[in-house]
Amino acid sequence: MTTSFSHLMHGNVTQAIRASASGVVLAVVCAVQIPWCWWSAAQGRLAGVADPGRSMLWLYGALAVVCLVNWTLRLIVG
Repeated sequence: MTTSFSHLMHGNVTQAIRASASGVVLAVVCAVQIPWCWWSAAQGRLAGVADPGRSMLWLYGALAVVCLVNWTLRLIVG
Protein backbone atom coordinates (compact mmCIF):
# COMPACT_ATOMS: atom_id res chain seq x y z
CA MET A 1 0.00 0.00 0.00
CA THR A 2 2.77 2.46 0.76
CA THR A 3 4.26 1.95 -2.70
CA SER A 4 0.88 2.62 -4.26
CA PHE A 5 0.40 5.71 -2.10
CA SER A 6 3.84 7.01 -3.10
CA HIS A 7 3.27 6.42 -6.82
CA LEU A 8 -0.06 8.23 -6.65
CA MET A 9 1.42 11.22 -4.84
CA HIS A 10 4.04 11.46 -7.61
CA GLY A 11 1.32 11.37 -10.30
CA ASN A 12 1.98 7.82 -11.51
CA VAL A 13 -1.60 6.57 -11.42
CA THR A 14 -1.05 3.45 -13.52
CA GLN A 15 1.88 2.29 -11.40
CA ALA A 16 -0.09 3.08 -8.25
CA ILE A 17 -2.99 0.88 -9.35
CA ARG A 18 -0.59 -1.92 -10.31
CA ALA A 19 1.04 -1.74 -6.89
CA SER A 20 -2.27 -1.81 -4.97
CA ALA A 21 -5.74 -0.63 -5.92
CA SER A 22 -6.68 -0.44 -2.26
CA GLY A 23 -3.71 1.87 -1.66
CA VAL A 24 -5.08 4.21 -4.34
CA VAL A 25 -8.49 4.23 -2.66
CA LEU A 26 -6.90 4.94 0.71
CA ALA A 27 -4.79 7.76 -0.74
CA VAL A 28 -7.85 9.37 -2.33
CA VAL A 29 -9.78 9.12 0.94
CA CYS A 30 -6.88 10.77 2.78
CA ALA A 31 -6.62 13.53 0.18
CA VAL A 32 -10.35 14.26 0.41
CA GLN A 33 -10.17 14.43 4.20
CA ILE A 34 -7.80 17.42 4.20
CA PRO A 35 -10.25 20.04 2.84
CA TRP A 36 -13.14 18.32 4.64
CA CYS A 37 -11.33 18.68 7.99
CA TRP A 38 -10.66 22.37 7.34
CA TRP A 39 -14.30 22.89 6.36
CA SER A 40 -15.50 21.06 9.48
CA ALA A 41 -13.15 23.09 11.69
CA ALA A 42 -14.45 26.34 10.19
CA GLN A 43 -18.03 25.28 10.92
CA GLY A 44 -17.25 23.98 14.38
CA ARG A 45 -18.86 20.61 13.68
CA LEU A 46 -18.50 17.67 11.30
CA ALA A 47 -19.56 18.99 7.92
CA GLY A 48 -22.07 16.83 6.07
CA VAL A 49 -22.11 14.06 8.68
CA ALA A 50 -25.27 13.44 10.67
CA ASP A 51 -24.09 10.29 12.47
CA PRO A 52 -20.26 10.07 12.78
CA GLY A 53 -20.26 6.50 14.09
CA ARG A 54 -22.33 5.17 11.23
CA SER A 55 -20.32 7.13 8.66
CA MET A 56 -17.03 5.72 9.97
CA LEU A 57 -18.49 2.21 9.96
CA TRP A 58 -19.44 2.56 6.29
CA LEU A 59 -16.06 4.08 5.38
CA TYR A 60 -14.03 1.40 7.18
CA GLY A 61 -16.30 -1.32 5.81
CA ALA A 62 -15.89 -0.10 2.24
CA LEU A 63 -12.11 0.18 2.62
CA ALA A 64 -11.97 -3.33 4.10
CA VAL A 65 -13.97 -4.74 1.18
CA VAL A 66 -11.70 -3.04 -1.36
CA CYS A 67 -8.61 -4.35 0.46
CA LEU A 68 -9.98 -7.90 0.65
CA VAL A 69 -11.01 -7.93 -3.02
CA ASN A 70 -7.59 -6.57 -4.04
CA TRP A 71 -5.81 -9.17 -1.89
CA THR A 72 -7.99 -12.01 -3.19
CA LEU A 73 -7.38 -11.03 -6.83
CA ARG A 74 -3.63 -10.90 -6.22
CA LEU A 75 -3.74 -14.42 -4.76
CA ILE A 76 -5.77 -15.79 -7.66
CA VAL A 77 -3.98 -14.01 -10.52
CA GLY A 78 -0.53 -14.39 -9.11
